[in-house]
Amino acid sequence: MRIRHALATAGLGTVLTLGVTTYPATAVQTNTAGTASTASTASALGKKIAAQALEQYTSKNAEVKKRKYEGAANGVNAKNNCNFYTGFWTDPRNRRFDGTKAPRIGTNGATCGTSKGYMYVKGTKTWTPVKWKSRAWCSDFAKYTWYWGGAKVTGINAAAASFRSYGIANHTWHTRADVAKKPGQKGRYVPKKGDVVSYDWNRDGVIDHVGVLTAYSTKYKAYFSVEGNSSEKLNYKNTKQSAVSKYVVGYTSPVKLKSH
Repeated sequence: MRIRHALATAGLGTVLTLGVTTYPATAVQTNTAGTASTASTASALGKKIAAQALEQYTSKNAEVKKRKYEGAANGVNAKNNCNFYTGFWTDPRNRRFDGTKAPRIGTNGATCGTSKGYMYVKGTKTWTPVKWKSRAWCSDFAKYTWYWGGAKVTGINAAAASFRSYGIANHTWHTRADVAKKPGQKGRYVPKKGDVVSYDWNRDGVIDHVGVLTAYSTKYKAYFSVEGNSSEKLNYKNTKQSAVSKYVVGYTSPVKLKSH
């Protein structure tokens, strides 16, 4: 869960750097006019989730910007697992309280910070102080983007492996082998915006980390993602990431929630 990646921002019409090779932005965005042959088609739900993930990283809102770093919500990365997203899910006021507890003391012994964010309190969407909590939070972040993007999150918890379990239960789990298949092969899957990618760093069968896809190229089999608890912070990974890397276990697609 703790690997370093280059950070950058980019949009349509610019050139994006994928590792050591440079490709035009149309190669890594979902379908726009004239680019269908190089990009996968994302659902409206997937696009909303990807937008949520990117907004957490690119927002200019002072309170949201604090969420990028672990610690006391002061813009300094304490690298102690204290984070907003765990605080959101473990707040008993939250309509979607996950029923768990997490410490207010970080792994370095310091008290976790507090910042504001939206949650439904007594049925009303409220901008309210959220007390940060300390635990591994890649899954808490991914679940947050799915929730505000309009996806069903029942069955997802703080464990990274819960996204695979969700995918299996909802028939939306796709393995790395499915992605590696050639066009026309039975069971082939093309990852899309809003999907969650699951990683196994030690290749021991245990899922260690998850991230949210924000773009995917069918031509290059490469994706961009936003990932919580990556190098102890919120990380926008828009360098080349192979969709069939030996560290990738598979992808889970979201299921739309009928009523938010």
